[in-house]
Amino acid sequence: MHPVWYILIITTSLILLNSIRKLIRNKKKRDMKIENHQNYLQSIEQNETKKPNIIIFFMDDLGFADISCYGATNIQTPNIDSLAENGVKFTTFYSSSPVCSPSRAGLLTGRHPLRMHIPHVFFPTKTLYGHMINRFILMNSYGVKGLLEDEITIPEALKQAGYATGMLGKWHLGDKSPHLPNDKGFDFFYGAHYSNDMKPYAIWKNKEIDQPAPADQNNLTKSLTREGVKFIRENQDKPFYLHYCQPFPHDPLHASEEFRGTSKGGLYGDAVQEVDWSVGEILKTLDELKLRENTLIILTSDNGPWHEGNPGFHRGRKALPFEGGQRVPFIASFPGVIPKNVEIDEMAMNTDLFPTILSLVGIPLPEDRIYDGKDIMPLLNGTEKETFHDFLYYHVGKRILAIRNKHYKYHTRHRSDNANYATMKTRPMLFDMKRYDQESYDQIHHHPEEAEKLKVKLEEFHDELKRNPRGWI
Repeated sequence: MHPVWYILIITTSLILLNSIRKLIRNKKKRDMKIENHQNYLQSIEQNETKKPNIIIFFMDDLGFADISCYGATNIQTPNIDSLAENGVKFTTFYSSSPVCSPSRAGLLTGRHPLRMHIPHVFFPTKTLYGHMINRFILMNSYGVKGLLEDEITIPEALKQAGYATGMLGKWHLGDKSPHLPNDKGFDFFYGAHYSNDMKPYAIWKNKEIDQPAPADQNNLTKSLTREGVKFIRENQDKPFYLHYCQPFPHDPLHASEEFRGTSKGGLYGDAVQEVDWSVGEILKTLDELKLRENTLIILTSDNGPWHEGNPGFHRGRKALPFEGGQRVPFIASFPGVIPKNVEIDEMAMNTDLFPTILSLVGIPLPEDRIYDGKDIMPLLNGTEKETFHDFLYYHVGKRILAIRNKHYKYHTRHRSDNANYATMKTRPMLFDMKRYDQESYDQIHHHPEEAEKLKVKLEEFHDELKRNPRGWI
């Protein structure tokens, strides 16, 4: 045999051996982290202290200015507005991704989506098309098929603390066990496994199909509202957590006959107004049962608007790291704890909800992983007004493309607002976020030292993700 063949065989064998060792090592590490996950949950104690109920309204593709209290004139949202009047409204709040699966993972875990190897949206695994996209087109990192077993979620922690946990609407963090809502801490689930533009679109009740595909989306908001009201009534005598993930106004748009034509914002506006009605029905139920005073209510969106919707005259839309892709509404109301009718301009991100909620309930954070979120309750209740985040990071796919501090936002490169990869530019840009025009005019030539500082911080974060991709401690 020619010596070249010996070299080739030896090299190939070494590569295979190294791959096997790496797989074994990763499996051992994964098993250890799953064990840590279980040990942490078992360490959470239930006590007799009165705990607040928690409701999160998480909209899908709702733009920054798609509700009245944020400037909408063609869409009327009196029920959502009432939350802002009785609570706080953020003007500089971000989703942790400009697309939905990563953003949802960030909210539920308090960690940057890239730490969970969730850079893109998930597609249905039940179809060859979806499987091919997940596996080969998006190149989903490390074969991840959903929110990983070793990640700790808000409902998992609250459930151990004695909460009833329910979820409504869009999950989009895996459509097979062990990645389903009931696998990740929710006692009750009623909704869809992914976006309403993906097929087959069925509505599930826990792990059984309630409405076979194609489900009736025109009356979906009404169905979700019914189940939400029922969940609250059934659990009124104990603390509960309701995670209400509205599937609208994601495209394709739907509204019931009762709401069609009621807005000046077309079918998009009709859908949002029906969502507002749904919020109102939940609030009425809380008032009827005298639960409002002991309930923290949060409303936000998973990312900016897509084909329609108002990003608040910020640059860009969904799928972009510009403000229009990730700056979203955020309202929090908690009578007696959070003051009324207050506007907050400090930076925050949906990764902050995990540590904030756990701190509110008295649950310590796990110590074996990095958390990107901060406990912002002192900001919400007005006891502190300091900046909780020195820097926020923005990703598209697997790349960190932008970083912001209080004053400036630096983009390493950018895509044009039409979200076309073919128009990707390699020139970095710096924007002054305290100016009215924000991301309209590049300031890098006027403030090169600020651009360099942010570039260094961005590269440090990128290097950290390379060295420790899961953020384990």
